[in-house]
Amino acid sequence: MRRWFVVAVAICFGTALEELEVDDECGTTRSCSLTALQLRSQKLQHELYQDFEVSANRSESKVTFIFTFGAVATSKQPLEDLSQPSRSFTGLRCYTETIDAISFLPRHTDAGSDLNLLMHPKVATLALHLGKDSEFYPGEGRPDLPRHGTEAIRMPDVDLHDMKHYFIRLQSLQLDGQDVSQQPLFASAHKFANLAWGAYEKQKHWQTQQIVRMEDLIAKHLQGWRLVAQEQQDTLQAVDNLWLVQSEQTMNCMLVFEGTHSVQEFEVNVRPNMETYCGFKDVHGGYADKLFWLMTYSMPKLRPKLGKCKSVACTGHSLGGSLCEVFAACANSGRKGNTHFDLQDWTRTDTELMPVVRQKALSRDNH
Repeated sequence: MRRWFVVAVAICFGTALEELEVDDECGTTRSCSLTALQLRSQKLQHELYQDFEVSANRSESKVTFIFTFGAVATSKQPLEDLSQPSRSFTGLRCYTETIDAISFLPRHTDAGSDLNLLMHPKVATLALHLGKDSEFYPGEGRPDLPRHGTEAIRMPDVDLHDMKHYFIRLQSLQLDGQDVSQQPLFASAHKFANLAWGAYEKQKHWQTQQIVRMEDLIAKHLQGWRLVAQEQQDTLQAVDNLWLVQSEQTMNCMLVFEGTHSVQEFEVNVRPNMETYCGFKDVHGGYADKLFWLMTYSMPKLRPKLGKCKSVACTGHSLGGSLCEVFAACANSGRKGNTHFDLQDWTRTDTELMPVVRQKALSRDNH
């Protein structure tokens, strides 16, 4: 119990304890060698996925891409993108892992992604390793990883939940001995990781020790993008931020969910109850409840701006990534008339480049 309390507090504050589709033959990654999948997926990526800044013309999907980092699993059965024949989301779910040189020792895995016994959504999955090949599963990915994987013993590691490990690994991403960090899918994940990190309002950079805010990260790492909305909602457990960032080139938008940032809010991650959300059965009760209240009070303010986006994607770290995944599943379900769907739905209007907004004063959780 004490160990899990320490893990909970450390995940909550994002700190260390110390300081795309494959063909029918490869429909499940277990039936093919990892190397074969990685090699084939590199070609398929370029055909099925283009840089989000260049193209996001999947008009049948309300949420075109998801990029999540260390997201906690969300449901008993993997959430699906019902707008797609494959039932798989486009985008990438990342989690960090450290493999010891002695192969039989347990892998150390981001404790957030390994926090419960549920499944992750159907989306391409990237297990990020340092100094060696990472493991990439295209198509529907591996909703069972890391908790239910049988290929290795895994041990949750709180330090690996820190976003710095995602930046370091994505920057030097290697598959089958080749540097693939500049391939569109992975380069976009690296870029949008800055938004998932910035969602917490302010951060201390692990190298420079300088304080950076969301505005700073957009200006430095997402040139040609602008902050067009920030909504803050006091959910009693915390003041939660929702951000909307728009590309000046394409007018595509990225909706950014903030992760856990208070001890009280960590309770959301460990609620044992399951709920039916947006027609999906057995969804994590904490995330269903959190998203319901965010959509009830913040979506009315965001809805007019979402309508001006050419397309909408979402991203987030930890709890923020989980909220993004449930939000995307609901948005792409097309279940008009469902209470949860109608709460978060928006209508596309004329595409428009929206004016820049300044980041709001820091909330009480981040002073």
